[in-house]
Amino acid sequence: MTERDADALFARAGDFDAAGDERAAVPLYREALAAGLSGESRMRAVIQLASSLRVLGDASGAIALLRTVPADDPLAPAARAFLALALFDDEKPAAALQTALEALTPTLPAYRRSLDAYAAELAAPARVRAIAVGLVVDDGWILGEEYPPTSRHGGFLRAPGGGIEFGESAAAALRREFAEELDAEVDEAHLLGVTENIFDAQGKRGHEIVHVFAVRSQALAALPRADRLDVRDSDTTVGWYRLADIHRGDLTFHPPGVVDLLG
Repeated sequence: MTERDADALFARAGDFDAAGDERAAVPLYREALAAGLSGESRMRAVIQLASSLRVLGDASGAIALLRTVPADDPLAPAARAFLALALFDDEKPAAALQTALEALTPTLPAYRRSLDAYAAELAAPARVRAIAVGLVVDDGWILGEEYPPTSRHGGFLRAPGGGIEFGESAAAALRREFAEELDAEVDEAHLLGVTENIFDAQGKRGHEIVHVFAVRSQALAALPRADRLDVRDSDTTVGWYRLADIHRGDLTFHPPGVVDLLG
């Protein structure tokens, strides 16, 4: 395709978007980007694609796209505003407000330092969170999301999954999270049990009610043992780890005790 083709695809996507037909706009935005859309139009397509994904319920996809916008791009403040909306939809209110304030404060004539400091201190409100996680096991290996060590905690693995939205079943949340975070379809999901996880992380208390599922996914089973799959709205990756190393305590797997439900 030529640059003119890419521009035409972008214009068509924008027309659908303006008419409120985000579902028709999304594939056209993707085609325009793949066709080599360049310059300011490319950044606009990224932002508008992300906005359309958010409207269609894919907040994780929107977050992943918006985080690719360079901080020095002229459209970066707009991207940060859309990122704040996507983070809010993804049930991350503190991160959403932080992002919005970070976009706002450079435009203020006064109080920038104070607001920057207050934004940095924002924390998620204390609440009990219902989540659904999936245990994907294959021949002595288990799929885990790897969190590298920091100054506040050692490295650990976590079962893929995420929060259950209001009015959503745990099974539906599991399938949605695997689709949004890993772009993977869940072929089968069997509830193993429900556990409770109360913990301290990075100086704050957490409380989760955890619905644990045994999951079969052909898409994830095809992931080679040594490969790592990027989580779409995070800096983490998912990969295979030996169950024997977890049972021996060589690897830490969260939420605690969920691996024991495999029997």
